[in-house]
Amino acid sequence: MMKLARRTLLAATPALLAGCTLDTSSYPYKPLQHASVDLGRFMGKWYINGHIPYFAEKNYVGAYAVYTERGDGAIDDQYNAYPKSFDAKLFQFTSIDQVEPGTDNAIWRVTALSGSIGVPYVIMQIEPDYSAFMAGFPNRSLGWIFAREKRMNPAVYQAMLERFYHQGYDARQFRRVAQYPSDIGKPGFETVT
Repeated sequence: MMKLARRTLLAATPALLAGCTLDTSSYPYKPLQHASVDLGRFMGKWYINGHIPYFAEKNYVGAYAVYTERGDGAIDDQYNAYPKSFDAKLFQFTSIDQVEPGTDNAIWRVTALSGSIGVPYVIMQIEPDYSAFMAGFPNRSLGWIFAREKRMNPAVYQAMLERFYHQGYDARQFRRVAQYPSDIGKPGFETVT
């Protein structure tokens, strides 16, 4: 029962923070600039190298997402991470994403709980070689930095933080996500309690 409640909470949290709507005109912010995404190149495994921590992803290490096209136009978005320790059992949760037409494949509607919750997800920038990307919410409450490798180039990470800043984020809120046991407790990484 507790595991089901946590999964439901994990699915519902972005909706609560983002206002349960895809219409970004209601946000008191300029729209986020977005990338142009080749979905075929984008699919696969992406390690979460940094994010703005929030309670649904707090205390997880080794976090990564796997994106898989379903064949019906939707995308399976599977979140994977270990609670508190790399020795823990892997936690997984899958949501279903829909690409919004006319957005260069960069604005998605992430849905959970049989489609009853849907939130906007903006792929803001992607490296030309598809080695890293950054994504966020229109209200700037959440943001993520992903890479194909567990340890991304520090210069690319820093450049993405600067891009978040120039799009209205407080980049100081971002924390690295531990991808190796030796990362836990290092400066700049999310505190695992």
